[in-house]
Amino acid sequence: MTAPPPSGAHAIPLPASDDTSPSDDLDDMHQDAIPGFGTDMDADEPARSVHAGRIVLTVLAVVAAVALVGVIAAGAVTASARHGAEQAQAVLRETNTIATRFVKAHKASDLADAKAWSRLDARISDNARILDEPAARLSIRDAGSLKDRAGKANKDTNTLVSAARRALAIKQEADARESLAKAVGEATKLRDGAKRDDDTGTAIDDLTTILERAAEPGKDVTVKELEDLVSRVEQARKTLEQAIATQAEHAKAKRAAEEKAARERQERERQSEQQTVPDSTPPQQQQQWIPQYQSGQSGQSGQSGQSGGTGSQPGNGWSVPAPSDGNGLPGNDPGL
Repeated sequence: MTAPPPSGAHAIPLPASDDTSPSDDLDDMHQDAIPGFGTDMDADEPARSVHAGRIVLTVLAVVAAVALVGVIAAGAVTASARHGAEQAQAVLRETNTIATRFVKAHKASDLADAKAWSRLDARISDNARILDEPAARLSIRDAGSLKDRAGKANKDTNTLVSAARRALAIKQEADARESLAKAVGEATKLRDGAKRDDDTGTAIDDLTTILERAAEPGKDVTVKELEDLVSRVEQARKTLEQAIATQAEHAKAKRAAEEKAARERQERERQSEQQTVPDSTPPQQQQQWIPQYQSGQSGQSGQSGQSGGTGSQPGNGWSVPAPSDGNGLPGNDPGL
């Protein structure tokens, strides 16, 4: 049912109604526009189906290939990220080995700065954890993070090793200068107290020469040069000590010789005195024959008498004692 046309309008006649629908008219129009349609197309329907299937397979193959390329590309990116992390770990491992060897070779007291030692020791412990991470099983993101952390740890380790080496060099130089000052002081004291003679003169001069060099080593000398000066001072001091010991031996031998000579001189003097001192025993008094004259008296016979073995004649004359017979006793003189 249609609405009646408005008044005064001219009615447009409609085509006669038939059994066709508007869609059928459209199909007829499309069919007229496609060449050959409606002639033998129905007979080629299986061929069209095969062709369409091939197109679909081709499209699917292209999609699969693109997907495969994407998977391969993603795998390559992952492998590259993991390889980069492994390389960063390898570099860190080498640096960490150097740091570990340094720590084993020295101790905190060897460094002028104790903090340099503690920082390096802590860094080595952190490096061990980074090196234990399995880079080959990490995702792209985790592998990239490991690479960054390993690179930073390597840089920090190198910085800390350098700082520790500087602290070690400062401490070694300070120790070397202290050792040199001590050696110079001991050697100077020994030299000043030494007595110069043929045994010690050369050693004193040699020690004085090296002391003049070691007293002011300068600021630019290396630790090795300082240690060499210490060695030379100590060697010169030992040489002087040996010379002083030789001097003492010679002095001892000289004193012994002098004492021996003094004893021998005293012995000679004693023997000389014994030979020159007279015998304290008085010699025996020998009685001498002394003639004694006596004046003759009348009435005497003229013969001398003997009295007490003295050979003297009584009276006022003279008498002659009898000669000694060798035993200290006077004998008789037959001539009287």
